[in-house]
Amino acid sequence: MLSATLIVRNEELVLEACLSSLTGLADEIVVVDTGSTDRSEEIAARFGAKVFHFPWCDDFSAARNFAIEQACCPWLLYIDADERVRCANRNTIEAALSIPGAIAATVRFHPRSGFTAYRERRLYRRDPRLRFEGVVHETMLPAIERLIKAEAGCVVDCELTIDHIGYDQPQTHKSERYLHLLTRAIEDSPDRIYLWWHLGSIRRELGQIEVAEACWRHGSLLAEARGPRDGDDCLCLIELIKLELARGNHAAELITRARALRPEHHLLRWLEGKSLMRRRRFRDAGAVFAALSRIDPDRVVAENAYNNEIFGAGASDLAAECAFRAGDHAEAARWYSVAEHATDGKLEYRCKRRLAELKSRGVLQHSPESLDSGFD
Repeated sequence: MLSATLIVRNEELVLEACLSSLTGLADEIVVVDTGSTDRSEEIAARFGAKVFHFPWCDDFSAARNFAIEQACCPWLLYIDADERVRCANRNTIEAALSIPGAIAATVRFHPRSGFTAYRERRLYRRDPRLRFEGVVHETMLPAIERLIKAEAGCVVDCELTIDHIGYDQPQTHKSERYLHLLTRAIEDSPDRIYLWWHLGSIRRELGQIEVAEACWRHGSLLAEARGPRDGDDCLCLIELIKLELARGNHAAELITRARALRPEHHLLRWLEGKSLMRRRRFRDAGAVFAALSRIDPDRVVAENAYNNEIFGAGASDLAAECAFRAGDHAEAARWYSVAEHATDGKLEYRCKRRLAELKSRGVLQHSPESLDSGFD
């Protein structure tokens, strides 16, 4: 029922774990090698994969579409070597893919370790009308939407989870390569906000902050001009907000603009809390972090992925800091206790809780500078 398709190049360090995770799920594995000089092809063959060769032509869509053309099963899963499929119930997955009219199916996708999941369309019918587009950050979404419209089809949710570990390592070595491809991609799709966000991110990595900022400003104007549409809406505005906060500003106007596009965006709420702290509105900021602390990241499946640290103990820590700065040391102690329990007694939170308790009882009128420095 299911073919898994991969394009690889020198992936011997991660490929085995990926292919191993597909055991029992994929009926067929198609690996397209675009010029490996390591053991990638040998590893793929050892797992029974069908190995093909495709000359690299600076076009990810071309390579992925070639892989599609080699697959035989009625449903296809595209996955990369630095991704792993979590254990899944094959019967449940088959039931989802058997729903009448299903054109594609989403999976729970974790883009990096320590981040929440979002829904991504990784499963799709084998159909000549379904092909990837774009030389980089290739996407099948336009083709899927066209086919859904043509056949009155639908996208279903599949209880399959994929973890991406590629971003757990520095990505600087890929910057120059992606810079060239992104420039080409933007020429083809100048209104695609994600491309402007990534281009700005690479420019930042290369130390070109002013160029990065210009990319993000352009992307943010595109997003506001088209109005709310998808999870990419706020990417560029978020980078501008982070930049302003790093410069010592409160970024309130940028936050208002971003929340007009995505009012429920958890990271925007977290950044708003930091902005409120910058403006010394500690009680308002504390309310923001208190709300975030009550969210279980394991249950978050939204349009965007979020760093788990903006929830739970991390948010409780900031709620406590806001209470401390507002002079409510008893409330600060309560929130530090919440963070302490959530982290099995982490020493940092235990010390902060004890300090807040002493100040709440008037035992410690002036905190030692070494302890207060944590609240600057």
